[in-house]
Amino acid sequence: MSRIRASAIIIIVCAAPLTMAVLKVGRYLSPVSGPLGEGPRTQFPAIEFSESAWRHFLDDDFKIITDVRALPAPILQIYTEKGGSRLMLANPGQKFEVTDVIRDASMPRERLIFAGVAGDKCFVHYERGGYAHTYVVEFFGITSPDSVEPLWSGYCEAPAANIQDLRSQLIHGGCSHPPIAR
Repeated sequence: MSRIRASAIIIIVCAAPLTMAVLKVGRYLSPVSGPLGEGPRTQFPAIEFSESAWRHFLDDDFKIITDVRALPAPILQIYTEKGGSRLMLANPGQKFEVTDVIRDASMPRERLIFAGVAGDKCFVHYERGGYAHTYVVEFFGITSPDSVEPLWSGYCEAPAANIQDLRSQLIHGGCSHPPIAR
């Protein structure tokens, strides 16, 4: 083998790991695929809904939403990176960080199951990845085109298949109310 060919092979073999390292670092420094930031803090009141309150809130004819971007603007802001435009909630079927091992910091850690809107009321039902995979439901009152009032948040034992299943879980104790901040 000639000296030039051998030198070229050595340069390529030695440069390959450095090139890969530069590409990986560049991926995390890119504003589009960098780590996902925090969302706005939403404080839910520490109240428990009664069965009649569940029924009153959920008895309307809700339009079911399965695309996060279709949520009303003030609700969408809650699930959007603070100061950014990236969603912190993946759509149903999309990838998200399911476990507490973060493999891609730019990927959401929550995924929409479904949401519903009826007049000035909205609920969002989603799953949250992590050490304890959880199913969350949050209730909101839409007070204006720009603002929202957090009403209630809780954890469900399982994801609801549809709004009838969610109603049943809530009324029959399948969801509990630990006060959480988002």
